Amino acid sequence: MIPGFPPLPDPSLLGLPIRLIPDKLLALPLAPMLNRLFKASIEEGDFDFLSGHWLRLVIADIDVSTCLGFDGSRLTICDTRPCDVEFRGNISAFILLVTRQQDPDTLFFQRKLMIEGDTELGLGIKNLLYGVELEQLPVELRTLFALGNKVQEKVEQIIRK
Repeated sequence: MIPGFPPLPDPSLLGLPIRLIPDKLLALPLAPMLNRLFKASIEEGDFDFLSGHWLRLVIADIDVSTCLGFDGSRLTICDTRPCDVEFRGNISAFILLVTRQQDPDTLFFQRKLMIEGDTELGLGIKNLLYGVELEQLPVELRTLFALGNKVQEKVEQIIRK
């Protein structure tokens, strides 16, 4: 709780609108967005090792999960198949990973992010996510991350007072 402010809502409420969307409808914007985000990496063959495998991403604090695969040319979404590896963590840990604000090994060592299943595949994915050039991210996403950083800094300043 932040002194002088009302309590923050339960983070799981943030995921409620996403959980209400049927999986097939959710995949419509998500798959193209991810393919745009990772366009250069896909073209360079960085995702080839994922071909024929599936990764489940679980964002625990907002109770959202999805399964990602690679068909040799693009990332695909499917929530109904078994996955080879699972990444689990809170949304803040995933943001720290992608924005390189914290070393991925530290996030895993501190159990902020966890890998279950095919560890070798999971380590390859972890390294791929950490290797994303921030300049590859869409401007809107970089702006959102920057805004989030400013909000976090202000909250930390208030807490320290």
